Amino acid sequence: MKHLRKLTALFLAAALALSMAACGGASSAPASGSASAGDGARRLTMLVPNNTNQYIKFDEREDYPVWQELKALFAQKSLELEFEVVPADQYPTTLQTRIASGTDLPDIVCLTPFDDAAAMDLANKGTIQPINTIMDEYGDGTFNRFIHEKYPFMAQLTTAPDGNIYWYTSVQAQTYEDKPAPTCRVINIRKDWLEKLGLEAPETAEEFISVMKAFQENDMNGNGAADEIVTVDTSGDFFMTGIAQWFGVGNYLTSVDVKNNKIVSPWYQDGIKDYLKYMNRLVEEGLMDPDLIGATYEQTSQRMAENKVGATFDYCMQMWLEPSVNAENVEFLPIANLETGYEPYIVIEPSFFSWQKWAVTKDCKDPEAVAALLDVLYSDRYEELSAWGIEGETYEVVDGRRQLMEGIGGAYWEQNAKDRKTPGGSLWSGCVFPTVSLYTMESQFTSRPEHKNEFQKSVVFQDAVYPDAKYCYMAIATDEQNARKAALTTDLSTYSSELVTDFILGRASFDDWDQYIAQMQELGLDELIEIEQSQYDKFLELSK
Repeated sequence: MKHLRKLTALFLAAALALSMAACGGASSAPASGSASAGDGARRLTMLVPNNTNQYIKFDEREDYPVWQELKALFAQKSLELEFEVVPADQYPTTLQTRIASGTDLPDIVCLTPFDDAAAMDLANKGTIQPINTIMDEYGDGTFNRFIHEKYPFMAQLTTAPDGNIYWYTSVQAQTYEDKPAPTCRVINIRKDWLEKLGLEAPETAEEFISVMKAFQENDMNGNGAADEIVTVDTSGDFFMTGIAQWFGVGNYLTSVDVKNNKIVSPWYQDGIKDYLKYMNRLVEEGLMDPDLIGATYEQTSQRMAENKVGATFDYCMQMWLEPSVNAENVEFLPIANLETGYEPYIVIEPSFFSWQKWAVTKDCKDPEAVAALLDVLYSDRYEELSAWGIEGETYEVVDGRRQLMEGIGGAYWEQNAKDRKTPGGSLWSGCVFPTVSLYTMESQFTSRPEHKNEFQKSVVFQDAVYPDAKYCYMAIATDEQNARKAALTTDLSTYSSELVTDFILGRASFDDWDQYIAQMQELGLDELIEIEQSQYDKFLELSK
């Protein structure tokens, strides 16, 4: 996802969820320009966050041909939509207030700021309606075919314990050679610096340290200081770093082991101690800045801009790091599976995603209109308009595959806004309407350098071990499970993060390891594993 996760992730906090696919932003007044169908119109009101794209603005949608094309789809269904659009930074509060009032609710509401437990609480109270019953009775079959036949993972991830589906979601799927094709995140090292020094990419963890030292000793950024460093995301659980994966360590406090179909924790894995020792060594040898342990993305981005980052953890196909560096001819090379004596793996992002939430409230009195809307939003034509736009204007078909035309996309948003040419997702995806992105990896290869394409191709069908986006493998928890997880995770995550920090900075002793693990167990680590195992088992059951 677009950097969906870096999005991301990214994401998985409410602010990130609201910003996925360029969403969140401007005015709060109801928007004009809803689809007009004349007599017999089916009318729906929607409470949604505005988009944050500083160039392509939802408020200016009437000027975009792609919006007119979408309106035509609504008109075919006699749909008339009215939007109450709220700035992204105000939306969570507005949503809480409107839901708490329980009266005069819109027909449809974006529930993305609510986690599954909060959303299920609304379902249990009758504040939101099951949409599967609406679609079964009034739909034309498009939505049902999408979630049950075409992309069944959406049903797997949104079916509540009572068998109902209470929200519809954004969906992303990617293929290569017509097979599911996940992307991945790994350590990316400065390719241009390696070439200037005549060095090969490291193949072992020891060689990685030697290369990073060579960057400093040769003052590769030319500022006279030995400040070329490696940066990784040490926020959150501290295990999604790319380096942890060299030691075979899972990527979250609890991770999904898809090979053995079980939930595991890095704290019980063989490579955990050597991983923590290696991270401490990077700090002790000046190759990792201790001030960046647990730092914000903005802080690490500043070091990137200053040309001080010799290696970092990111998507292997990323294209945003190079232009962010204040230097010429910058290139990053993805590397993976460095030898450590443990069985390494790559952080593979699923080839499918189902995320964000929109729900039908109890005040909606026209289920036929809801069915008509969802049959549009999960149609092939909507996906085309959302992900690609208009053929000949924003995309073209080459060798039977769609690809964005030159000058269209994230790097060209400012000019796209002036020309009023954009895929529809830049206007509405993830905020007003769901993102429905069904990509081919081949289309991405046309805009990437060959060394990144080759790396991606070499790992594209590699089996996942502990996949990223753990929630993509979890069925919705029961009310009791949600309550217990909420009671456990805050203290557990805080203790785990603090302990990793202490080890990385040399403040914790391995002599006290058993005490640390005992404390983790006292805080409920084993119970959390048991609950998530139940969710994963339910996910596997729904996939049969």
